[in-house]
Amino acid sequence: MQAGFSVPKKKFRSSVHRHRVRRLMVEAWRLHKHTLYEAIPANHQIHLFFIFTDSTMPQYEPIKLAMIKGVEKLITIVNKEPANPA
Repeated sequence: MQAGFSVPKKKFRSSVHRHRVRRLMVEAWRLHKHTLYEAIPANHQIHLFFIFTDSTMPQYEPIKLAMIKGVEKLITIVNKEPANPA
């Protein structure tokens, strides 16, 4: 599994602020990715790319909650049975 993170320059002109948001996203992913790893079958690969779209400087807690919600949604998608073509 590979994950990428992006914070648009249009939203945060200062690279210090962009890198701060990116570090928060990476930390939230690092702490919560294990639940997604457990749900993915061994023969599957997933490539993820997270883009921060808000224009206000966030705290860690909202990013953590959004990451948890996103991981849970990905788990439901991965666990969903494929439709039988009839």
